[in-house]
Amino acid sequence: MAGLGAPVYLQMWGPSEFVATGSLRDFDRVERLAEIAAPTLFTCGEYDEATPSTTAFYHQRMPGSELAVLPDASHEHHLEQPQRYLRLVRDFLQRAERR
Repeated sequence: MAGLGAPVYLQMWGPSEFVATGSLRDFDRVERLAEIAAPTLFTCGEYDEATPSTTAFYHQRMPGSELAVLPDASHEHHLEQPQRYLRLVRDFLQRAERR
């Protein structure tokens, strides 16, 4: 946590993920997601605070993006299931490099 950059997080977001009071509080660019042409992989856990339905909302607005929901995992899915997560990312990167 030492290198987290808490002052920047507090300024831009606020005291926690659940209390947005910072400069990004009203930032919304969902309508511009379709402009992103870079290969994009959305990941979340089945029990994530960034729920599968919320993550799918953004995925559906980015043509060509991919979505992976890790079963039996939460917001820390990359730590809870590192082997599965790394396999997903490696597979995604290989497909992206072939394009």
